[in-house]
Amino acid sequence: MGQTLYKNFTPIREYQLFSTGNETGALNKLHKKIILEQKGCHQLFLCMEVNALNKQDFLTGGGEAGEILRSMNWPATPAGEPAIWPQSLRTTLSIALQSHVPMFIAWGPAGTLFFNDACQPLFHLPAIQLMGQPAPTVLTGLWSTLQPAFEQVMEGKAVTLPDLLLSVIRHGKTEMAGFTFSCIPLMNETGETGGMLVTASEKTPPEHYFRRLADTIPVMLWITRPDGYCTYVNQKWYDYTGQQPGQVLGNGWLTVVHPDDREQMANSFEEANLNRIPFNLEYRIRGADEKYRWILDSGSPMFDKQGAFEGFIGTVIDIDNRKQAEEAVAQSARRFRQLADSMPQIVWTATAGGYVDYYNKQWYLLIGEENQFGDESFLMHVHPDDKERCIESWHEVVRTGEPYEIEFRFRVKHANAYGWFLVRALPIKNDSGQIIKWFGTCTDIDDVKRIEQTLRESEERFRIVVDSAPVMVWMSDIQKRFTFFNKRWLEFTGRSMELELWNGWKDGILPEDLENALAVFDEAFTARRDFEVEFRQKRHDGQYRWVVCHGTPRFAYDGAFLGYIGSSIDIHERKAIRLELENRVTERTHEITDKNKALEETTRELKVINQQLELRHEELRQSEERYLRMTNEVEDYAIILLSKEGLIENWNKGAEKIKGYTADEIVGRHFRLFYTKKEQENHLAERLIEEASSKGSSTYEGWRVRKDGSTFWGYTVITALHDDKNDIIGFSKVTRDLTERKIAEDQLKIYAEQLEQKNRELERSNTELSSFSYVASHDLQEPLRKIQAFGNLIQTRDAANLSEISKDYFDRMVKAAIRMQNLIDSLLEFSRTTTARRNFEPTDLNELLDEVKKEMAHRIEETKAVIIAAHLPNLSIIPFQFRQLLSNLISNSLKYAKSDTTPVIEISATYIKAGSLHDKAAIPEKDYYKFSVADNGIGFEQEYAEKIFDLFQRLHGRNEYSGSGIGLAICKKIIENHNGFMRAEGSPNGGATFYFFIPVK
Repeated sequence: MGQTLYKNFTPIREYQLFSTGNETGALNKLHKKIILEQKGCHQLFLCMEVNALNKQDFLTGGGEAGEILRSMNWPATPAGEPAIWPQSLRTTLSIALQSHVPMFIAWGPAGTLFFNDACQPLFHLPAIQLMGQPAPTVLTGLWSTLQPAFEQVMEGKAVTLPDLLLSVIRHGKTEMAGFTFSCIPLMNETGETGGMLVTASEKTPPEHYFRRLADTIPVMLWITRPDGYCTYVNQKWYDYTGQQPGQVLGNGWLTVVHPDDREQMANSFEEANLNRIPFNLEYRIRGADEKYRWILDSGSPMFDKQGAFEGFIGTVIDIDNRKQAEEAVAQSARRFRQLADSMPQIVWTATAGGYVDYYNKQWYLLIGEENQFGDESFLMHVHPDDKERCIESWHEVVRTGEPYEIEFRFRVKHANAYGWFLVRALPIKNDSGQIIKWFGTCTDIDDVKRIEQTLRESEERFRIVVDSAPVMVWMSDIQKRFTFFNKRWLEFTGRSMELELWNGWKDGILPEDLENALAVFDEAFTARRDFEVEFRQKRHDGQYRWVVCHGTPRFAYDGAFLGYIGSSIDIHERKAIRLELENRVTERTHEITDKNKALEETTRELKVINQQLELRHEELRQSEERYLRMTNEVEDYAIILLSKEGLIENWNKGAEKIKGYTADEIVGRHFRLFYTKKEQENHLAERLIEEASSKGSSTYEGWRVRKDGSTFWGYTVITALHDDKNDIIGFSKVTRDLTERKIAEDQLKIYAEQLEQKNRELERSNTELSSFSYVASHDLQEPLRKIQAFGNLIQTRDAANLSEISKDYFDRMVKAAIRMQNLIDSLLEFSRTTTARRNFEPTDLNELLDEVKKEMAHRIEETKAVIIAAHLPNLSIIPFQFRQLLSNLISNSLKYAKSDTTPVIEISATYIKAGSLHDKAAIPEKDYYKFSVADNGIGFEQEYAEKIFDLFQRLHGRNEYSGSGIGLAICKKIIENHNGFMRAEGSPNGGATFYFFIPVK
C-alpha cells in the first residue's frame, strides 16, 4: 500500500507500452473495472476510464486469439460490427488480449465467447472453433460449472469459484490443475450488466482435496508411476471389484482382469507406458458379485511443468450394457443381411441424410460393383435421361421425410442394357419422429413395363377401332353392368359416358320396349349365349328410333365368363320400309277381296279382274324381289343404281358417308372412279359389269378410293336389274366398308392374346405374393421378436446397471421393433383380406358387435366413450372379417376423438330397396343394408374422403396420432369382399361418418 503502481503491477507497465506513442491505440482515460495481476495477489479491481478507441484499434496484438478476432466476419454474427460494441466490452477485450493471465468474456444473454491465448489450455478445442460462439454451446463441460455463476453475474453480482480441479493441455499432454475463477459483471452503455469477465488463477490443490474429489467422482480412477507401478485407485474401484487396498497396488489390480483378456491388456498397457501415449482399452474385469463385465479403460500420460514423465492417470467405465447391446444389434444386423441377401429384390439402406451405406448381394449380381456406396454408386448406373429426376426426387424426400417411390432405368450387367426398376424407400424414425435410417428396395419391373406399354397401345388401338366403327358398340361385366360405350353410341344418344355407364343406358330405351329387351338379355346372360333383340332408343334429338342389338359373351383364357360385348345398329328406315310393305300387301289384299265380290256378279268381269290381278301380282313380286335382294345384301350400307353403261343414277346417304361425294357431285359419272388407278387401267369396273350381266351378279373385295383420295377396304356386290321381259335395264351396286371391322378383328385377337398373357402374369404375381406373405409372417418377423425379447430382457434384468441414455436407447429400440411388428402385421392383415377364402355364414350382427365391445372394453372405459347401437340385422357375412371391420372403425373413432369431449359413437343399419340407392357402385337389381358408424371426433376435410382409404395414407403425423395408415384400407377391402362399397363423410371438428353398403343376398 502506498507504493508506485507502475513499479508493482505488471499490467500497468504493459498498458503504457502499447498506449504511449501510438495515437490509434491510446487509452485516454481509464474508467472501467479490469483485473490486474500482482505477486501474491490474485485479484485487484481498479477503476479506469476510457475515452475512445477508434474502429478496431482495440484488437491490436493478442497473438493467435487477436489474429482470429481481427479476421472474423463479425457483422454476420450476433455480436455485430466491432465499431458498435459497447465501450466496456472493447476496453476489457483489449486488456485481455495483452494479458498472460487466462481471461475470457461471456457477452450478452447468449454468452458470446471472447478469450485470450492464455485460455486455450483450458478449452481443449482450436480457438477458431470457439471465438464468437455461444459459450454454453462450445464449452459444454466447463459451462456446467460456470452457468450458476453466469446467472448471478448477469444480476450484477461478483462470484468467486475456488478450488476447481480442471484438465488442461500443456505441451500436447493432458494434466490436472487447480484454478480459482473470479467472475465479475461488465456494464454496457446503459449501466446494465452486459456480460461476464472471468479471470482464472492457477494454484496447486492440496493432496486431501484431490483424494476427496477423486473418491466422489462416478468413475473408477487410477494413477501409476513412470515404471507402471499402480500407486492409487479411488474408492469406486474398491466398491466395484470388491478388492481391498492391499490387493490392488503394484500389479495386484490385474488379478480381477478376465484370464482371456489379461495378457493382451498387460501388453497394451506396457506399450503405451513405454511410448508415453494415451490409450483406450476394452476388456473384462471381475466385479464384487464375481461376475465379469466389460469396461473401458482410458489412460493419459502425466508430465510436470518441465515436461518430465510422471506416470499415467486413467479412468475405468462400465460398458457391459453397451457391449451387450452392440452384440444384439450386430446379431440383428447379421440376420437382416441374411434375410436381405435371400430376397429376390435389391435391398439397400441409407443414412438419415440420404447416403447409401448398404446393398444386398442382388445389387452386385445385377447392377453395381463390390464395396461401392454413396450417391455416386447409385447414380452411376442410372439412365442419363432419368438421373436428374432421380436426384431431385431423392433430395426432396430426404428433406420432407415422405416415403419414396419412383420408376427409372438401371444398367443391368448381364443384359448390358438399361431395364426399368421400381425403387421404394421408407424412413425409419425414432420415438421423437426424427429419421434415423432409410430402408429401400429396387424391384425389376422391366417386363411389366413392356407389358403395360403393349396393353396401353392395344387398348388405345381397340378404342380407336370401336370409336371409328359405324355401329354402336358396348361392353358389360359379369354383373350385367354396362362398362363401356363407343363414340358412335354417345353421339347417337347425345349423353356422356358417365350417364350411360352401368344401368344408365336404360333411360334411353322406350319404356314399353324395355321389359322385353331386359328379358332377352337376362335369358341369354344366364345361358351364356348370343342374343339379338329390337327396341326403340332415344336419339340425341329426342326421337325414338328402332335399333337392333346383338350381344356375344366374352370369356377369359381359362374359360371364366367376363361379360358381354355387343353392337347396336339403327334400323329405323329399314323398319319403316318393312312396315310400308306390310301395309301395301294389306291394301292389295283388301282390293282383291273387293274385286272378288264383284267377280261373283259376272264371269266376264271376273276374268278381266283376274287378269289384272295376276299382272299386278307379277309387278309386285318383281318389285319386292328387287328390293329384298338389295336390302338383304347391304342392310345399312351404300346403295347405288347404275345404268347399263355403269353411269350412276341414284345415290343414297350410306354411299355419301362411305365415299364422300354428295348426290349432286356424283350422279351421271361412271363408277370406275371409286377404284384405284391400277384397277382402272385393268378395266375392273367394266369387267364387273360384264360378269353381272352374264351371271346375274358379281362381287369384289379390295381397296376403294374416296373423294378426298383416301382409301378403304370395301366389299362390293353388283346385281343386274331386269324388266318384265328379263332384259337388263341397269344394275344395283352395294358397297360395304370393312376396314374397321378387319382392323378390329385383328386387334381384338391380339388384345385377347395379350390379356391371356397378363392373366398368366397376374397368376404368377399372386403366387409370389403368397410366398412373400409366408416369408413376412415367419422369417421377417423372427428377428423382430428376438430384438423385442432381448431388449425386454435387458431392460428387466439389468435396468439398475443401465445409464439413462442406455435405457432410452433400449426403449427406442424396443418401440421401433414394435412399430415394425405392427406394420408387418397390418400388411399381412391387408394381404389376408385379399387372399383369404370367403366363407359366408348367417350371423347375428348384434352379438358380433357385443363381442367386439367386450374385446375393446379396456380402451372404451379408458376413453369413457359411449357407444350407441341400433338393432342390427342378421346377415350372411364373413364373420372374422366383419369383426375386424367393426373393431377398426371403433378404434378409428376413439383414436381421433377430441381431447376435451366425451367420445360418442353411433352405429345403425337401414334396409334399402333395389333401385333406391343412387350410387354408381350399387347394383340396381339388389336390395342393400346401409350401415353407418358416426362419431363426434376431430373429423376431416371432405376432399380427403377417398384418399383415407388408400394404403399408408395419413392425414396426421405419427407424433399426433399413432397408426400404420392401413386400417381403413383393410375396412374397404373387407366391404369389397362382401360385394359392397364404402363411403365417408366428415368436416373439421365436426366428426366423421363411415357408410358401408352390403347386398342383402
